[in-house]
Amino acid sequence: MNLRWTILGVILLTFVGLVLILSISLQGILVPHFREEENRSALLNVQRVLGLLENERAALTDAVHNWSSRDESYDFIRNGSPDYIQRNLSDSVMLGLNIDLMVFVSPEGGIVHAQIAGGQANPGIDIPAGLRERIQPGDALLRTIDEREPRSGLVATDRGPLLVVSAPLLSSSGESPSAGTLIIGRYLDDRQLNRISAIVRLPLTLLPYTQPDLPAEFAEAKLAITAEDPITAVSTSETQMAGYALLNDFYGVPVYILQVEQGRTLYRNSQLVLLYLTITIVMGALLFSVMTFLALDRLVLARIRKLGNEVTRIGSGGDLSARVTVDRRDELTLVSNQINGMLANLQALSHRLVEIQEAERRKIALELHDEIGQLLTGLKLQLDTGAENGAAQTKTRALADDLIQKVRNLSLDLRPTMLDDLGLLPALLWHFDRFTSLTGVKVNFSQSGLPDNRFSPEIETTTYRVIQEALTNVARHSGVGEASVQVLHRDGVLSIQVEDRGGGFVAETEFTNNRTRGLRGMRERVALVGGSITIDSVPGWGTSILVELPAKAQPVEGSGNDHSVTGG
Repeated sequence: MNLRWTILGVILLTFVGLVLILSISLQGILVPHFREEENRSALLNVQRVLGLLENERAALTDAVHNWSSRDESYDFIRNGSPDYIQRNLSDSVMLGLNIDLMVFVSPEGGIVHAQIAGGQANPGIDIPAGLRERIQPGDALLRTIDEREPRSGLVATDRGPLLVVSAPLLSSSGESPSAGTLIIGRYLDDRQLNRISAIVRLPLTLLPYTQPDLPAEFAEAKLAITAEDPITAVSTSETQMAGYALLNDFYGVPVYILQVEQGRTLYRNSQLVLLYLTITIVMGALLFSVMTFLALDRLVLARIRKLGNEVTRIGSGGDLSARVTVDRRDELTLVSNQINGMLANLQALSHRLVEIQEAERRKIALELHDEIGQLLTGLKLQLDTGAENGAAQTKTRALADDLIQKVRNLSLDLRPTMLDDLGLLPALLWHFDRFTSLTGVKVNFSQSGLPDNRFSPEIETTTYRVIQEALTNVARHSGVGEASVQVLHRDGVLSIQVEDRGGGFVAETEFTNNRTRGLRGMRERVALVGGSITIDSVPGWGTSILVELPAKAQPVEGSGNDHSVTGG
């Protein structure tokens, strides 16, 4: 069965199963979900109201902080100047700040002055019961001489809930000790609750927690509310539900229950939604299956077939300049672009391999022409002109020896035979000695895991060539007389690090330069064996090249121990 019919069968079976599952479990899944959403909506409405109450508390805190940190207030509680009351405690000021009362308390707990909205009062007069009994030494409502921050909370009074904020009276500099406590309060009476109710557009009710004759819904909420979960929702009827919150007083004791009512429109709408979903899913399952299959066939399957045919054609033709068709903008477009990118990289790599091959041929030709050709020419002349001359024979022999050495060096530069015969470590040690003798640059070499193991020819060749090219760059460009090479084999990874303290360069700039074939050649060699290369170079500070190659070790017999070598 091909992919087209498989997908069609899967789509049909999926929608048939979906219809059956929904027909059986629609009521058992969606109805609880809608009820949960309804409860969540009720809890969110309660949190909105609590947020507004928190704003009320924050506004009072800002007000008390402004009053308690003024030098005038600080002097007033100490000296009792009447001018302060006339200037600062007028009815217009308190009404403007929406403050119902203000009490100045001495450090000993005595009431210095009490101001009630609507008229000034003598100390202790018109202070509601419930608040007055709290104003005494040692009560948490009063700030101690060492406290600096205000505190706030509810206080149950005979006139209803009172939101109070108490703060220490301090000088504006904050350096002097507290001169007493300033208490301001705002009643959460019907007027305030109606104002908050108008903001949230929901009815609010606030009842005492300890009221003996609580309504049934309040009593149910009281049983459901706990210290860990102070908010709950209760359905009061088929059309109404309410959220409830427990409000603690200034001392953390439950004191009031807040009710926020709302209509059950979500529940009623859910019944209509369930009916609509059932009919729609049953009637539309077949149509949707056909449309889905046709869309998949046109947008995905047909394009996959086309992409596969184009890849096959390019692979069989061998034309790396050909590209697959790119249309639309989706995941298949991304795949097409990636295939085209891969083809472009293969084409560039092919050109690069040709360039490298031609460069090597050019190098060998120049060596043969300039070095070996001249030696052969000289050798021929010596043989032609001085066959019987002993001095000529000596010179001819010297030329032959020089020619043999040149050929040997050329062969070693192309590929040292000891890399195949003896392994990576002997080839590296030989190369370091030869490199130092030719360039005068000393190589500090350390290794771990090389004497005990051999690696695949590709890994050993890549390691040798990377180190060879890196040291060649050190000799040509760094301007230093010393470099360090470290080769470590651990956990299936062969790590190579070549460092110098020379002139350095900007790696990003160098890679965009067509002349930096050595660095790009290293990167290509490393990529071909699945490794990674990191080049860290700072102009004036030196260069560090770190290469990590996946290397499966092949232990050899008679291996030595780890050691370090310094080339000289």
